[in-house]
Amino acid sequence: MTKTRSFRHVLALGLVFVATSLGFAGCGDSTGDELACVGERCQLACEGGGTCNAQCTQGADCDLDCNGEECNLDCASKSECTSDCTEAGGCNADCQGQSTCDVDCTGTGDCDLDCAGGSNCNIECQENCGGGCSGNSDCNLTCDSDCGIGCTGNTTCSVTCKTGCFICCQGSADCALNCEDSEVTECDAGNTTIFVCGLECPTLDKCDFGDSEPAENDL
Repeated sequence: MTKTRSFRHVLALGLVFVATSLGFAGCGDSTGDELACVGERCQLACEGGGTCNAQCTQGADCDLDCNGEECNLDCASKSECTSDCTEAGGCNADCQGQSTCDVDCTGTGDCDLDCAGGSNCNIECQENCGGGCSGNSDCNLTCDSDCGIGCTGNTTCSVTCKTGCFICCQGSADCALNCEDSEVTECDAGNTTIFVCGLECPTLDKCDFGDSEPAENDL
């Protein structure tokens, strides 16, 4: 009887430890500069004065408030992520595995995305924003000026700006550049077509395709 009770006691403690550990991994609401959310709804806030890193995985639903810090958002495995970077800009999003990422840099700049694996990515900023879109992803960039993205694979991409922006279109990518104040020009760069407005035709090395590299015969 004593052995049976001892075994049950140890088993109960083990189950409590596992449940507590799983609850901690999910994160919930938290602040700091190293943040994580696993498979649940999380309100995350950067706090610490340095570069903030947030990781959302396994179907997580994350809202990240960058609070005026530079921040990096890693969104993966069918997660839904939003990043508020309206105070200072400098936000990056790495969106993978059929995830959805919305980066709000309204009124600021220096925000970039890397979208792959059938993900859906949207970024809105004032200036100097860009990134790459690959796989079967759907990418949309809206800015005032000085922005551009590279699209490859079977992606669907759009850039909407006033002037001074471009979109690099490679492979079977479906690309659209919409410019309010400038005419759109089409530039040929090997197997890559670059649509540009308010700028000279950029060289291929200005195209960021994210994790995907341009084909050798494009260089």
